[in-house]
Amino acid sequence: MCGIVGIADLRGSGRHDPGVVATMADTMAHRGPDGSCVVEIGADRLAHLTFGFRRLSILDLGAGARAYADESGRFQVICNGEIYNDPELRRDLMARGHRFETRCDTEVIPHLYEEHGLSFVDHLNGMFAFAIFDTRDNRLVLGRDRAGEKPLYYLEQDGEVMFASEIKALLAHPRVSPEPDLRALTRYLLYGYFPAPYTPFSGVRKLPAGHLLIAERGRLRIEPYWDLRRFFAGARQAEPTEDEAAREVRRLLEEAVRLRLRADVPVGIFFSGGVDSSAIAALAVDITGRAVPTFTLGFDDPDFNEAAYARRAAAHFGTDHHELIVGEPQMLEALLAMARILDEPLADASIVPTHLLSRFARRHVKVALGGEGGDELFAGYPTYIGDRLARWYLRLPAALRGLLRRAAEAIPPAFNNVGTEYLLKKFAGAADLPQAVRHQVWFGAFPPDRQQELLSPGALAALAASPGAPNDPLQEARAVLEGLTIRHPLDALLATDFLMFLQDDLLTKVDRASMATSLEVRAPFLHHPLVEYVASLPARMKLRRLTSKYILKKAMADRLTGEISGRRKRGFNIPLARFMHRGLAPLMQRALDPGRVRAAGLLRPEAVTGLWREHAERRRDNGRLLWNLMMLQLWHSRHFGGGDLL
Repeated sequence: MCGIVGIADLRGSGRHDPGVVATMADTMAHRGPDGSCVVEIGADRLAHLTFGFRRLSILDLGAGARAYADESGRFQVICNGEIYNDPELRRDLMARGHRFETRCDTEVIPHLYEEHGLSFVDHLNGMFAFAIFDTRDNRLVLGRDRAGEKPLYYLEQDGEVMFASEIKALLAHPRVSPEPDLRALTRYLLYGYFPAPYTPFSGVRKLPAGHLLIAERGRLRIEPYWDLRRFFAGARQAEPTEDEAAREVRRLLEEAVRLRLRADVPVGIFFSGGVDSSAIAALAVDITGRAVPTFTLGFDDPDFNEAAYARRAAAHFGTDHHELIVGEPQMLEALLAMARILDEPLADASIVPTHLLSRFARRHVKVALGGEGGDELFAGYPTYIGDRLARWYLRLPAALRGLLRRAAEAIPPAFNNVGTEYLLKKFAGAADLPQAVRHQVWFGAFPPDRQQELLSPGALAALAASPGAPNDPLQEARAVLEGLTIRHPLDALLATDFLMFLQDDLLTKVDRASMATSLEVRAPFLHHPLVEYVASLPARMKLRRLTSKYILKKAMADRLTGEISGRRKRGFNIPLARFMHRGLAPLMQRALDPGRVRAAGLLRPEAVTGLWREHAERRRDNGRLLWNLMMLQLWHSRHFGGGDLL
């Protein structure tokens, strides 16, 4: 099952229309084109809960779309995702007397819940979002996997709890009226995504990764069952040597790949030729003993086309390699396709190539392995090196730092693929800020001080008048560090990026871009035993001087070429700034038209126009800032403007 939805009335005061639930589920047909079902659960002909779901068949292809239960029927379950250790769990449960009707991995959940109660989730190894209903105690339990690979949204309204894999399913309910959440939108302007539990809609919330929601007796409570931060505390009795750590990383990553190759359908690999995807491909070839399919996307702009690197790496590993080169027409088409799918604006431009790559891979396979999590575990981002350089930079006299900052700003924009000029300007612009703040400024778009210039007077007044504490878009980043035992400054950045950027940007991007094409993407680096082990390692094993992913490269040294290990981190970037000068310019002009911006009411038109003019006249590379605003406008057009931009 890859799209789940449900409505629960734990008071038992009324029956939910199964036709409405079916309509809600059908908004997510792209997530599960292989089957659908609606199930009413209750007593005395009064349904306390109605499940709906769409199925993407990966295991036991003939099992059909259905809910699963224990032998007595007390515990009813639907689940989106995969339980990778299903065979091992099933053998143990059968030894305890449990019986199974199918080979679908979801079926282990009600039996595990019967055995262990809420702690059953500790036994799961996988990516999942599930709903369990206890028909005897009228208790609903929602849960989400540790890293947040699979989404789950919920809404409490009129005494009911609604939940779904995507917000669009909730908005399809006739009693749900979308209203923008201003506080949440200030988070988007800063980060480029919505940190949990925020969404752009008032009342609709995102269940954080590694959490359970328990609804019973008319009340909701949310509890964590897993917290990455405790593994940074260095609880191990003896610190491993580098050789010991490298061997254990290799063992755990091999275990992760082996588990994620389990499927009754073809499995391939998203492949860039970088360290992460190369490690996965090398292990997959070793495990299967055959040429595993790999898929690469390149661009017709030579400054951004890295397909040749991937081609050479694929030849080295002996994969069955597939390559697609795209240009601006394909990127524009993919952008509009994703804008129609996304229920919340997402300012990560790599969603465009991720969707194109997913669509390309789906012609050949139904499951793909991706490299998400490798950078957050092993310190792969340039910002980690930048943070280290900032500590040296801050030792310089203030006057010299000011001179260097002005010199960086004076460099003319190159509009290229994360070149030296761009990195220098980003570095110099935020190096003087506190660590937590500068890291978000480097990664993000509009920090709080710039939002004062960007937001409309009406939006600022509404925020000031809103109940509760003063609005602070950095609140979630600061909250990550509360209670975190810091052994090294790098640990703070890794924890923040895993719990925020990975969960709410990267995994959201991959889920929506791939599921829009009915492709399931699995992330071996998010194998939780690997995550927990690497988090506990000292920072010097991840970032050694200016060498990132040190222990991963050491662990895979016998399989990686010098070119693979030595390549600079580029990311899945598109020719964004140039795209805005050419094929994207008409859409940008319409999206950022002063009249449209004024009518939306959130932004100050003159501030937006100033950013666009600087970029259009090639005085400054504002590509990432403008992309943030354009995705916001596309979202607003879809939900509040009749979709005219789409």
